[in-house]
Amino acid sequence: MQSETPRRAALVTGGARGIGRAACLSLAAEGMDIAVNYAGSAAAAEQTAADCRALGVQAVALQADVRRPEACKQLVEDAAAAFGRLDVLVNNAGVTADKLLLQMTEAETNLKGAFFCTKAAARLMMRQRYGRIISVSSVVGLHGNAGQANYAASKAGLIGLMKSVAKEYASRGVTANTVAPGFITTD
Repeated sequence: MQSETPRRAALVTGGARGIGRAACLSLAAEGMDIAVNYAGSAAAAEQTAADCRALGVQAVALQADVRRPEACKQLVEDAAAAFGRLDVLVNNAGVTADKLLLQMTEAETNLKGAFFCTKAAARLMMRQRYGRIISVSSVVGLHGNAGQANYAASKAGLIGLMKSVAKEYASRGVTANTVAPGFITTD
């Protein structure tokens, strides 16, 4: 008798809307169970989870502020507990607060959540000897943009972070990559 291969599970930060929602639906269409992370849009996260379930997979909505390290650790643990494993992390959550550099605050940067979530997920994925970490960067991280110093710096930082993570964990079956889309029309 052949044993059934367990279904893969993914956590998408900022998965309630926009690129994150599209990632959730795409992964669900490929047969992955989905943990939809959200910060404040519970109704949108629940709708995304419901739409994933309609594709025949399990899906849960998990609230967490990924700017806080302890919240990221708990988020990864909750996602893994929901499905018995965590195979994919999509670092998508972020803020856009366009303004001139001198008007920006630390809270308006995007790199912390990806750093904290990657750290928590890598620990779990190393034990599994399998994992995929994908971070959503931007072409602005490659070229810069006036009024987006915080955004450009954090998106460029994601590229460097993923290159380093890839080199550190490849021997343990964990890959890390970055995608850098251009302008996407979302709400």
